[in-house]
Amino acid sequence: MVKFIKGLLARLRRSEDGNVLPLLAAALIPILVVIGGGVDYARASLAKAKLQEAVDSAALAGRRVMSQDNIETARPHVEAFMRFNYPDQTYGTEDLKLILSKPDVGVVRVRAETKINTTLLALVGLTDLPIVAEGEATQNLDNVDIMLVLDTTGSMDENLGGQRKIEALQQAVKGLYNELKPAQTQLKAQNLRLRIGVVPYSSTVNVGKQLNAANPLSIRKEDPEYYHWNNRRQNNRDNWYFEKRTYNLTNYVNNGTFGSPNGHNTNSNVRWKGCVEERSTVSTITANDSRNAAPTGANDLDIDMLPSWDKKTQWQPYVFDPLNGNQNLYCPSEVTLLAELNSSDIDRVVGALDPQGSTYHDIGMIWGTRLISGAGVFGGNNPTTYNGRPVNRHIIYMTDGEMSAPVDSCARRIWIYCSPSTADHSSAYSGYGIEDYDKRVGGNDLNDNNGRHTKRFSMACNAAKAKNISVWTISFGTGKVDSLTRCASNEDQAFTADNSSDLITKFAEIGRNIGALRLSR
Repeated sequence: MVKFIKGLLARLRRSEDGNVLPLLAAALIPILVVIGGGVDYARASLAKAKLQEAVDSAALAGRRVMSQDNIETARPHVEAFMRFNYPDQTYGTEDLKLILSKPDVGVVRVRAETKINTTLLALVGLTDLPIVAEGEATQNLDNVDIMLVLDTTGSMDENLGGQRKIEALQQAVKGLYNELKPAQTQLKAQNLRLRIGVVPYSSTVNVGKQLNAANPLSIRKEDPEYYHWNNRRQNNRDNWYFEKRTYNLTNYVNNGTFGSPNGHNTNSNVRWKGCVEERSTVSTITANDSRNAAPTGANDLDIDMLPSWDKKTQWQPYVFDPLNGNQNLYCPSEVTLLAELNSSDIDRVVGALDPQGSTYHDIGMIWGTRLISGAGVFGGNNPTTYNGRPVNRHIIYMTDGEMSAPVDSCARRIWIYCSPSTADHSSAYSGYGIEDYDKRVGGNDLNDNNGRHTKRFSMACNAAKAKNISVWTISFGTGKVDSLTRCASNEDQAFTADNSSDLITKFAEIGRNIGALRLSR
């Protein structure tokens, strides 16, 4: 076409024929340039729109994977998204140049520069059109509260891939904090905040002292009843019996020692560590219960119920151990209330994690929700807004196993000799007492005790989500666990980690996705 037009112009200069035809031919030139220019600019406009889409997608992808605010960790994903969404020679463009930068904490900026070769515009010396697109992505963060509910049961002391599970968990929590630290810094600069709390759980939760400080009516100190092994010597023989005793534990709860009655084998010099038995509940919740929410009377699942003088609304201190006389057996490390923790705080908290006890998922979720709720015993510590902005709440729930709520087969043989030295009585004591005797969860039917507690776990998960708390779950070393998948706010927030490396990666991934990603320009 260019050669044709040049030839036409040359012939027009040489032509000596009439003027009308040459003038008409000459008029065609600017017309063709205008039309051709429109085509070139239309191609450039399409290319720019496509390039902008690719840049925006690449920026979001880069921000999603950027680790510890290091822009270079985003580069591979940015480049991969650009190659996929804007291949070479798209709309005839060439010489694509990518510039990746981080203009602010937690922000990924992608700038793409290219050019498109012109056709008819080349007649007027415009051989190419430059095209530039720029996009930025960041996390859409307001105030953030995160409660870590961590399985610290006995199985977490086992090795997986050459490393103790509890050590992998400690590393994973530290990695999560490192991912969140830039966001914490960013929010603090805006007079907002990111807080973290921790709930280690096993057979119970160590929250009694925080309860006592939050509301003096929380802990039932007088006349609590407990089943205990008692040694009664008859005919020069030791005879062990399980029977209920009543105690006044006021001194014990107030950081004193436990005054054991005559005939009881508990060590009276042991101080209360802080673990509690759950408040009253109902025994009508079964494994196949069709209800999604807790029924009336299940005070353990009533997250925001405040304690009162009514004993059914209070918790009891953890005191029972039939074997060793240690009231604190299977009592995990203390909970950490929501606070603006720093790296030293995180090191201290995870360093105290102590793997022991059985796996009661319901207890972990109940307390995780109580401690992050904007109402209830700890509601005063958890306002729904801070400095005029809303608080986004998240629970990250990690376990390495299925529910394990054992029933003590030996303890069932009441008034019949059963040696406490050979029976695993301690495994049957939990935040629900001794289920054979207290009968709080199953009543007289102790079949499928794990199923009953799993249903309670499901109800606790539903209670959390009903409060607009975003729930993330991680199943560690056990494959997919259906109850955990259902517990998460959506399937994308339910993870499985097959080994220690996976666990660390999953925690970091959650940290990068705690806030919704958005384009900032």
